[in-house]
Amino acid sequence: MSGYLLILPEILLVVGALWALFAEILPGGDRGSAWLGAALSAAAAVLSALQGVGGTSPFGSLLVFDGSARLARVAIAVLTTVWLLWTAGRGKGRVREAVSLAFFTAVGAMFMAETRDLITLLVAVELSTVPGYVLIGYRRGDIRGLEGALKYFLLSMLTSLVMLYGFSFLYGLTGTTHYDGLDVSSAGALGVLALLLSLVGMFAKLSAAPFHFWTPDAYAGSDPWAVAFVSTVPKVAGGVAIVRLVAAVVPSVATGGVVLLVIAGVSVVLGNLGARTQTDVRRLMAYSGVAHTGYLLLGVSALSDKGFIAAIFYAVAYAAPSMGVMLVAAEEGSRLDAFNGMAQRRPAAAWGVVVLLLSLIGIPPLAGFFGKFSLFAAALAHSGPSYSAMVVIAVAMSVVSAAYYLRIVRAMFFAEPAEEPEALTRSVPAAAALAICVLAVFAVGIAAGPVFSGLATLGR
Repeated sequence: MSGYLLILPEILLVVGALWALFAEILPGGDRGSAWLGAALSAAAAVLSALQGVGGTSPFGSLLVFDGSARLARVAIAVLTTVWLLWTAGRGKGRVREAVSLAFFTAVGAMFMAETRDLITLLVAVELSTVPGYVLIGYRRGDIRGLEGALKYFLLSMLTSLVMLYGFSFLYGLTGTTHYDGLDVSSAGALGVLALLLSLVGMFAKLSAAPFHFWTPDAYAGSDPWAVAFVSTVPKVAGGVAIVRLVAAVVPSVATGGVVLLVIAGVSVVLGNLGARTQTDVRRLMAYSGVAHTGYLLLGVSALSDKGFIAAIFYAVAYAAPSMGVMLVAAEEGSRLDAFNGMAQRRPAAAWGVVVLLLSLIGIPPLAGFFGKFSLFAAALAHSGPSYSAMVVIAVAMSVVSAAYYLRIVRAMFFAEPAEEPEALTRSVPAAAALAICVLAVFAVGIAAGPVFSGLATLGR
């Protein structure tokens, strides 16, 4: 496949976004935009999966269609389908603008996963991020949501400017914006500065410490339904994008791997310890996301193909269970005690959440286990003793994560609700969305071998 057919999945998502913008005057109305969007994103997932690796892009070498791009596109399209199914079944109020924003975010995320050029990366990052500001503050009458959206906007804009400043240094030092020519080994301290500035923006997008402080407040002020999308789809793309950028620049900088290792360690420790005391599921999952970014960066810091592939796999393995948990929080309530007695009210959903949480902890044979195992193996394969020490810390923090994830399990199965919960109407689309997330963590775990083989075609 070649030419514009290579970006047919992205074209389908753009069609969905434009349809949603004018849904008020088109067949199906407001809710129909979510149904049509789910169908279009499902079609995009199938097309992405069927497309072969490679092909002649109409954009020259700016975009690459390798195994990593294919996995990311399939994951982004499937996650978008899940979110739109839930929105069609349980979305409150007007949803057409939210559907359009989600589609634009997904298109930007797909291009992030494919790009191999600094300028294209910057445009894709902003296309994926800017709609997220609006989704976080989508409930205009909620002052906390608007506050969270403002915090997200201000920090994201600041870090984007810093990242752009770093890109300008890279261009000045190498004379190119294409990844193939970004060798700054002879630039000395200026090369290190260019690398640090360039990575700051990516760290903030991925909620890596110490650039994570916006995340808990932004998530806690927003509807869990919006958090489910903003905290997962861009992170899958960000995982692939930072792998491509690091693979191009960091090996030419002597201290690059150390910087990544330090950021990984700080993220793992602060994220897990921060989540341990939370009573709001949104804040708990926000700090959990910081920790999972740390695990991802641990693999990236190994600066090996094995570590890069493990990081991309882990971005997908994290996103599916995280979205599922947040969608259930959107149904039950954001506070931890809102889950009390859920096993009696909705046993199937409660057991589904258990599976998702076990994957986040890293229990076999679920996707999270194979993701963490591959990350730790890649780090241990590095000759530096600091990597072995960091793996020990990461394993210890995984035990800590089990403590706060199992608090949700305890609430669902062993705690009595403080008051009679509001009856939740049955919704087949919402149930299907949760079922897809649960099946995904099983499927990705069982198919880990073939997935890793497909990722071996990492184009850089």
